[in-house]
Amino acid sequence: MNTNPAIEPVDGALAVLEELKRQRTEGVRHLYIEDSTLAGLEKVLGADQTKQDVKNISARPVPEISQGRAVSFPQVEEVPPSTVQEKLPVVQSDSKANNPKLLSPPQFSLPAGNKQEQWEWLKDKVTGCDVCKSELNPQGKIVFGIGDLDADLFFCGEAPGAEEEIAGEPFVGPAGELLNRILAAMGLSRESVYIANMVNFRPRHERSYGNRPPSQEEMNFCLPYLRAQVEIVQPKVLVALGKTATDGLLGVDPQRRLGQMRGTWHEYANVPMMVTYHPSYLLHNPSKSSKRKVWEDMLLVMEKLELPISEKQRDFFQ
Repeated sequence: MNTNPAIEPVDGALAVLEELKRQRTEGVRHLYIEDSTLAGLEKVLGADQTKQDVKNISARPVPEISQGRAVSFPQVEEVPPSTVQEKLPVVQSDSKANNPKLLSPPQFSLPAGNKQEQWEWLKDKVTGCDVCKSELNPQGKIVFGIGDLDADLFFCGEAPGAEEEIAGEPFVGPAGELLNRILAAMGLSRESVYIANMVNFRPRHERSYGNRPPSQEEMNFCLPYLRAQVEIVQPKVLVALGKTATDGLLGVDPQRRLGQMRGTWHEYANVPMMVTYHPSYLLHNPSKSSKRKVWEDMLLVMEKLELPISEKQRDFFQ
């Protein structure tokens, strides 16, 4: 039994810091932090440690747009990291957890056949990949893409989380539920698009909570699998959800800022690509201005796909 009362506060403080770091990787540059929260972190971890960990995060709130109209998908309430509970044990491992030494990316060509045959062949290859299987957490599943193989719209996330590695399907947790609502607001369904991740396994880490963004080495290894899915589906538009997915598709650029990338067209594998915030960003930053930015990106996607857009849709979050 744990008799040290300081352990639980320290774990909680570390969880807060871990979440701040995760949001920073998603492009968050301004986040409101209560003085009492900072004071608590300083008390538990020490003032020098706390200041070092939050030095790049502003203590100002994200501004909101003052006037708005009703929206078609439900209001999103902030979901703290503790809401999503870990369901699988996390490997307490050696340096491989934070600096995996993967093999060279696989080299292969899709076999002849129709889309369904090619997709099934690729899925078997990925789920049978020895490297991917070696990276799994205990009882975890490899997560392969899912959706309409004739979809015009292809969404790419970063890596499976706790819910995804249990289900073996991308975007099934709170972020996935929000993505479904965004699709509904666009007049689409989850079944009418294709959804995949940069990495097919949940990246290991040494903490008992949260998720670790995939490393560039992990993304580089799995990139041929993702590119093959794009080749099979042949979408008209690809959407990169978050900075990690953007770095995985376009290559790491230390100067890149998601706020500067979103809202403009890029290209991957000769497919027009829109960059936007990951749905988890909206879960933790549910301001009207944040929602409007993502919705403006989706309006551009709808225009590119020549989908009908009503005046009501254009006015969401204004």
